[in-house]
Amino acid sequence: MGDFLNLVTPFFSTPTTYAQMLKKLAGLAFYEVFLITFLLRSIPQVDGALESVESLIPHSTMYNLGGLAIALLVALLSHIVHLHDRISDLIGIRRRFDRNHILIPLAELVGVKITPQRREAMAQNRDRLMREVFYKYASSRAENPLVDKHDIEHALAQWAWLWAFVEGTVFFSIGAAVALVFGGSRLGVWLLAVALAFVAIAFALSFRLPRYARAEIEAIAADNSARRHVRASFDAL
Repeated sequence: MGDFLNLVTPFFSTPTTYAQMLKKLAGLAFYEVFLITFLLRSIPQVDGALESVESLIPHSTMYNLGGLAIALLVALLSHIVHLHDRISDLIGIRRRFDRNHILIPLAELVGVKITPQRREAMAQNRDRLMREVFYKYASSRAENPLVDKHDIEHALAQWAWLWAFVEGTVFFSIGAAVALVFGGSRLGVWLLAVALAFVAIAFALSFRLPRYARAEIEAIAADNSARRHVRASFDAL
């Protein structure tokens, strides 16, 4: 039931697993893209293109079925390709966060000296290290993770909203570009303003994330067994 709500009513759902977060993002993508296509229909060229697709179904234009199809396709692609990850890879959101707020602080907590060489090795082996020293103990999929589930879920909820606004920035930016290309300058400016507002909100949300990560890595470092394993992983770099 929770997964269904994340997909159908993503505005009010709180994901507790990564899979639920993906459904939330897909649901938000659907509504955002559907709204954007509805607004773009005020531009004759866009409306004409969608009407040509909808002409097979009588009176379908009043329901924006063309926009519905596009929104469903984008939501599906967002879910399949993990769009937030692709955007993150492009601009380095997770790469910087994992290094600055998880790996380096965790290494320091377990007594590992951070040298320039080790810092570089962390960057090159980030994915493997995150699995070995962080997700091993703070996975939302584990039944009994070392890190308190509430800390994991709170962090996941914050990341879900950050990714939602990051993806929304892309959708509204594309909508603005389409509007401007086809002469809808006023609509293009409004869509661009929404995209910029989303950037500002995502930036503000990013300042909340380190404190959730801190609670998680402190729990890992406080456990003797985990501490030894984490230190060994860093020492092996």
